[in-house]
Amino acid sequence: MKKLVLSFLVLLLFVVSTTYEPATAATKYDFKNVNWGMTVNQVKKKEKSKLLDQSKIKDISLLEYKTTGFRVNAKLVYIFYKNKLVRAVYEIFPNDTKKTTMDKYYKYFSIKRDLFDEYDGSINFKDGLTPSGKRVLYDSEDVEKDLVSGAIALESNWIIDKKKTSISLMLARVTDAVRLRVIYTDNNLKYDLDELIDAQKY
Repeated sequence: MKKLVLSFLVLLLFVVSTTYEPATAATKYDFKNVNWGMTVNQVKKKEKSKLLDQSKIKDISLLEYKTTGFRVNAKLVYIFYKNKLVRAVYEIFPNDTKKTTMDKYYKYFSIKRDLFDEYDGSINFKDGLTPSGKRVLYDSEDVEKDLVSGAIALESNWIIDKKKTSISLMLARVTDAVRLRVIYTDNNLKYDLDELIDAQKY
């Protein structure tokens, strides 16, 4: 009987340790299996998706991968400033001409539900965003026209992992098309990354 109890305890310990391990592993990374501040070479060793392109302008470096994100085809872009990882971006349905603006609109809310399930509510109540950055309620009947013209964008935001990472889910006109992106950024940066990128012509 003592041997049976001992065997059970050993088995229980094994199950607890093996089920606990993934949760521990999941919390030691800031995004996928990488951390903010990693170098270009460190991320290249970690990321197993197909590398599409590697580029650099001034202090900004990019790694672009073909991958999947949120159960669909995606492009994953890692952004580095002075060779330190500061942002990762999923672009959903990249270069897919068959996907309409409304396809991306519905996928926006599908991804938003996924993020709600994982991180609870977003930190903003209204999704609508004007070019000036004002939060607004938008007319769903005109949303396709307004997105295509750039009159509005949709954006939801989360701050996660003890405020280490910000997430921005965005559907907006970028250059020549309406693009759906999920943007993960180091939330402890001491500078405005978007202004810095714009200044360096990215």
